[in-house]
Amino acid sequence: MKRWIFLSLVCATSVAFAAQEVELGCKHLRVVLDARLNPDVVEHEWGSGNTRSEAPATLELVGCEGQLLDRFVLEAPLAQLDPVPVRGAPNPTYLVSADLTVEAGSYNGPLTIPMQVVHDHLVAAVARFADKRIEPIRLTLTGKSAWRRVSNRNVDDLLLVSCQPKGQSFVTFYRRFFPSRQEWKVKVRTRDGLWESDGEFPSRNLFP
Repeated sequence: MKRWIFLSLVCATSVAFAAQEVELGCKHLRVVLDARLNPDVVEHEWGSGNTRSEAPATLELVGCEGQLLDRFVLEAPLAQLDPVPVRGAPNPTYLVSADLTVEAGSYNGPLTIPMQVVHDHLVAAVARFADKRIEPIRLTLTGKSAWRRVSNRNVDDLLLVSCQPKGQSFVTFYRRFFPSRQEWKVKVRTRDGLWESDGEFPSRNLFP
């Protein structure tokens, strides 16, 4: 039962990532798939967990004259690009997802990362804690994690809930990634207890 609920959640989320290319003025940001794949296959196979033999997808930044400016290799053959930019980010930023779902396992599923365009280069976003530590922004949708993009006045925050074993029990992490003028920042709150993605997404007030 949980597996079907999880797959339904994955499929509902993937609808937002239908576009494979976005315009940045005269430049373009695009997902490039293995020649054996196309967007229809990606949509049909998304979240299935089927073993794939194709090469990993790539995210490419294409210049005004059609030249390749930069390329970022993603972690799986199935990939999708959200055409809606992240509001308030210090650089033009888009969410790109790679499907890491496998048949079994509570910690596998689509991975989404905010990708920044910085001086004609593609840079995966990282976030800074108040104590100056740096953490990559990796938004996972699995049996024990989920995320949301939420509006916070004039910017978009990214909320990530994830659950991990702790001794004989579990601990749940509530992360809020939020953009500032110069960089991304992150705050985290932990609570003892189990959270799974077949339940409701946590209330926003649980995130710091």
